[in-house]
Amino acid sequence: MWCLILLHLKKKGGGNGRYETAKSVNLVRFTIVLFVVLIAAILPTGLKIIQRQLAGPATFAHDGLIQTEIAIEYLLDDRNPYTEDYADTHMADFPGNEPPFTDAPLYHNAYLPFLFISSIPFYWLSQATLGWYDQRFVYLLAFLGSVLLLTQITDPKRPRDKLAIILAFGLNYLGIFYLADGRNDIMVFFFFAAATWLLSLNRVRGASLMIGLAMAIKHQAWFFLPFFILFLLPKQPQWKDGRKLVSQIWPVFLGVLLFVVPFLVWDMHSFIDDTVTYISGSGPNSFPMKGWGFSTFLLVTGLVSDPEAAFPFTLFALLAGLPVLFIMLRRQWRDNSLQNAWLGFLFFSFVFQFFSRFFSDNYVIFTLQMLLVIAFLKPVYATSASEEPLAHNIVG
Repeated sequence: MWCLILLHLKKKGGGNGRYETAKSVNLVRFTIVLFVVLIAAILPTGLKIIQRQLAGPATFAHDGLIQTEIAIEYLLDDRNPYTEDYADTHMADFPGNEPPFTDAPLYHNAYLPFLFISSIPFYWLSQATLGWYDQRFVYLLAFLGSVLLLTQITDPKRPRDKLAIILAFGLNYLGIFYLADGRNDIMVFFFFAAATWLLSLNRVRGASLMIGLAMAIKHQAWFFLPFFILFLLPKQPQWKDGRKLVSQIWPVFLGVLLFVVPFLVWDMHSFIDDTVTYISGSGPNSFPMKGWGFSTFLLVTGLVSDPEAAFPFTLFALLAGLPVLFIMLRRQWRDNSLQNAWLGFLFFSFVFQFFSRFFSDNYVIFTLQMLLVIAFLKPVYATSASEEPLAHNIVG
């Protein structure tokens, strides 16, 4: 029916002006595309949620999702999600997604705090209305928010770009697969999309806050910080520009201060062990080597036999990543656009993570999705930021 309406409007769009205008045709096209994308994302994700409710909490979900839900319950029970282990929870019944299968995740929570803190209001609402909760409720909302934000960053003179970016993002099979599985990359993507939209409106402090919240969710977001700082610098920076830069970028560190520092105070050893030494392999227990990166090559060739063995991945990541960081920052300096800032972030984070202990498949899909932002983003350059308060700077 929608297709027939679209064809009818396209046919009637010209003529003597008695019929729908081209703007109406674009609106109908947009509505159809948005409807298709939402159905394509909601149906498989909803099916997984229902299957999990029928089969049990350790099924039909990624182990990171299961751990995040338990972390919410720990926090609401005044228990530190980084101090506690997960061996006596239903996460212990999780069969595993991919080899190697180890019990190390039962004793470490590698995610940063804002992931589960931001989910608490939705947990309360779901428990009050449904009597149960699934973390994918939050991820679906982040997906919907991302779709809407993507429509705001394209060139208004090219209405078809709006349709193209929604189709490319929303109908990406692997992106939807990982959303239905409960991967949390969509949370970082949502805050990055929000930051991109705010920067396109010259709402620098609001964008800084979004980036800070992303940094309080996942380590990957920290790779954007040097490119963001460079983006805010004028072509010929002077000492007086330092004060202006601080006034623009302080909300980045507000997110870290509010949501990360309290856990450092609560139990610094456990927090660092879970979020730093565990994933880098520099502690007594190490995140198992796996994924599509350098670590899998070492395992397959037999250069490393134990997936939990110590290995200087950080050294290799720095040796490969720092030249890329330098090249991309230099490239951005020559044309200091937001597109180049995001491109530098993608190349640097991709290379650095490729040579880390693990390089998950969903990292590749996240990179492809961010490339869509770069491809369709209207030209954005930093301008003089307003000295108005943050609240006004967010809403305009």
